[in-house]
Amino acid sequence: MSLEVPVSAAVPCVAHPEVLAGGTCSRCGGFMCAACSTAVLGLEGQRFCAACAARPDVNYLEALRQRFWGRRDGWTWTVGFVTLLLCVGAIACFVAWGLGPTWHTLLAVLMLAAAPVGVAFFLGKPWARHALLLPPLVMAWVMWTQVSQPLWFLLLCASPGMLVAWGIHRDVRNQLFFQRPVTAKALRVLWDRRLNNPLARQALRLGVNAVLMPLLAPFAVIFGAVALTRVDLKASPPIDRRGYAIGGMLLGIVILSAWGYVLRAPLRDIARWLMSREG
Repeated sequence: MSLEVPVSAAVPCVAHPEVLAGGTCSRCGGFMCAACSTAVLGLEGQRFCAACAARPDVNYLEALRQRFWGRRDGWTWTVGFVTLLLCVGAIACFVAWGLGPTWHTLLAVLMLAAAPVGVAFFLGKPWARHALLLPPLVMAWVMWTQVSQPLWFLLLCASPGMLVAWGIHRDVRNQLFFQRPVTAKALRVLWDRRLNNPLARQALRLGVNAVLMPLLAPFAVIFGAVALTRVDLKASPPIDRRGYAIGGMLLGIVILSAWGYVLRAPLRDIARWLMSREG
């Protein structure tokens, strides 16, 4: 709504009766003055009164931000676990090959050198987000100076670690752990991925997995059908993800049909055998 109120109407603000209203709340329709008019993250074209703007179903993106603000995510725990493995691996190298001038010792030293970055990342130190990109490159460069392998091969070996580190660096959920500013668009993507009709996402995942495990196909169809019943674009916040639900259902139906076609002859033989035994 957020309609302007004509001056001739002389309607007072609900929260401040001594002040004339300048518009109405987009949710409850109550009259409000300029001081009460509040913008909500992700709903820039609408204005809300203070009471409605504080509701988590209206200001759901800010509620999502507060929910994950400063809290460790899965990537943080993964980095902490990998750091622990690096320390164990370094100790194992020292025990197995000692401290001699070998490349095994160099590898152990490099693993120990990367451990402080992992610990700082787990503790939420801001500089560790950027430093996490360096260990794979540093390890590749140092190994290149010590072993008889071409640099491109070592960089190729380090590229998976670099790609994972870059993905963690760009992950919105991880940025919230480090209390970094995140745009409304990024928060909306995170909300869609985590909280917007999660059954639809499960349906698509089951449909994809059913390609290798056909027994999951019926569950993909069921989950997709239930997810479609939960779609409500007029709700606050809106519930959608119809594409995921329909995709999961279609994959399940196609896979069931394909396996039914492949198994039609064996199933027919089994049915004839059962009928012959009854006869």
